Order: sequence, then C-alpha cells, then structure tokens
Amino acid sequence: MSSCNQNDEVTSNQISTDISVSTSVNSISWVTPLDLNQSIESALNYSYGLASESETEKQQVFNIDSSEVNATIAFKTEFQDVYRDLNPLNNSVTINLNKEEAPPQGIELKADGPGNTYELINSVLAPGHNPIEAPDCSHEAFGEHIDEFFDSELNDNVFRFHIHVLPDNDRCINFDRQRNEIKSYNQSPDNLLGIQNETVVYTWKFKLPSGFQSSPNFTHIHQLKSVGGDLESMPMYTLTTRKGTPDKLQLRYAETDSQITLEETELEPFIDTWLEVTETITYSSSGSYAIEIKKISDNSVLFSYTNSSIINWRPNAEFVRPKWGIYRSLINEQDLRDESVLYNDFSITEIE
Repeated sequence: MSSCNQNDEVTSNQISTDISVSTSVNSISWVTPLDLNQSIESALNYSYGLASESETEKQQVFNIDSSEVNATIAFKTEFQDVYRDLNPLNNSVTINLNKEEAPPQGIELKADGPGNTYELINSVLAPGHNPIEAPDCSHEAFGEHIDEFFDSELNDNVFRFHIHVLPDNDRCINFDRQRNEIKSYNQSPDNLLGIQNETVVYTWKFKLPSGFQSSPNFTHIHQLKSVGGDLESMPMYTLTTRKGTPDKLQLRYAETDSQITLEETELEPFIDTWLEVTETITYSSSGSYAIEIKKISDNSVLFSYTNSSIINWRPNAEFVRPKWGIYRSLINEQDLRDESVLYNDFSITEIE
C-alpha cells in the first residue's frame, strides 16, 4: 500500500503539459539538400507547453531512400520525471519528400538598349575580363564594333556586329582576315565551357542584312572551338556562308585538322529575316550533334541536321567554347562589302 502511495506522490509532483510537433505541409519537393533542410524547418511547428525548448529534444529521421522524413519531439531524459505529456500522439509527424532534378544551369545574354554594350557582354560571358574579339584597334575612328539598337521587326533591343572591308582586320594580329566575335573562354564561368561527357544547348537569334555578301573562302557566323591539344586552331563546327552559284549556308565539321561539309543549303532564304537557332551537342568521343534554324516570322524550319554518333572530343582538349559574330577571309576582298549582322538572345545551358 505504501509503495502505491509513493508512486502516486511522484506522479502528483510531475507537471502535466502537452508538447507537440505539427507540419504545415504534407509533402515537400526539393532539389538540393540545402533546399530540403530549409523547407523542412519552415514546415515544422513545435509547441513546448509549460516546458522550455531546452528541456526537449527534436529529431528528424529519414527513411532509406529519403522519400519521407519523420519529425519527433520528446522530453530529454533528465526531464522525463519533471513533466507528464498529456497527449503523446501528437509528438511526431511524417512528411513525404519528392526529389526533383536540378534545373538546367545556363546563362542568357540579351541586348538591353544603346550604350555600355561591351560592359554588358563582358558581365555575362566573362565577368571582369574581355571575351570580345573586335577589330577596334585597326579602326579606332569607328569606335566599338558591336553596339545595340531597337529593332522594329523583332520588336526588341538587339546587338549589331559591324565589319568593314577596310581597315578592319583580325585584332591587329592577322591581316588576311577580319574578325568581330564574342565568345566564352578560359576566363569565363565554368558553366559556359563545354567539357567532356557534357551535353550543352546553345540558342540564339540572328539576321543577315539584305544584299549580304560572303567570301568564297570562308565567312563564319558561328563556331564551336576546342581549346587545348594540337587541334585547337581548327574549329570543330562552324556555320559558314560561302559565295557560289548560288551562295550557300554550310554546316562545317572537323574531327581533326581538316573540315568537311555536313549539310548545306541555298543562303537566299536566310537573308533579311530574323532566324532562331537551337544547337545541341554532347561533348564525347562518341557524341551527338543537332542543329535547327527556324524563321521567326512563321516558325518554319529552314535548316536542320542531326547526328547521333559523331566524335565531339579531341585528344588533350580542355574545353569547347562557342563563338558568335563575323569572321571572314580577306583573300578575295573584292567579293565583300561592309556588313552589319544582328544577333540577340544568346543562351548557353548545360543539361547533363
């Protein structure tokens, strides 16, 4: 009898209260562990009743595949004789967890109106550095060879790449050619460089002016160039316009140190109209490549090429970089004229 009275006395000395955990959501979608931890902490609500938080312990236990988490609250061992929990059933909750794939990592370069054009390009393609290869040094009187203006057809601000038969050259280094291009390079953020076994999507818009004249040698308006190794001077892929009968748009490819034409078509339908390009490449010795060029005004496809098994990685390469602009031979300068080629909405997105 005295033993029962002693237990009753201990029980009567305990403080009756209710501690609990509840959640504002039944499930959480997450991408990174940081996202998950922050979302769980935001979703959980704890009540300590007459106890203090320091007298309780909270735990989160994940199941083996992290598809759910069980959150609990209990009195610490040293306080279990001090408090009596009035409702132990509300001391745990379970939240379902849905892991999502990380969104593709990429950048966009979009014209924002006249002024500070070089600064804008640098800030996206190589912050604090210079990814512009323009002929300014040979034509200082003209000033910067890339500017921006509002294009009424596209109804947007766009980039304008200028090139002049005289006196422009290739950065005051090479004089049998001329170049006005932007690029990513070794000073660019890592997500702007194509590396081995990575899949990258490049998109952009461009417009060749009415009367556009091409060199019979080469006029590149886009390049993918491998950096590192003995083959880096030869572009891996180029979009090339070429004087002929008729003029052509060519997709050129070089596995090693010589180019071949993968696909070509007449250039005329590409003149004086805005075009949108999507180029997808897997950088691998057993890679893949696809390109599509659409006419923006009616969404019609003017050019496409796909290859699911092609060598897209060179020995000792470090990375591959894209280039956009005008790069043309001056060997037959009589076939050329001053040009202004328009570009906008560049994007580089790593998808794998």
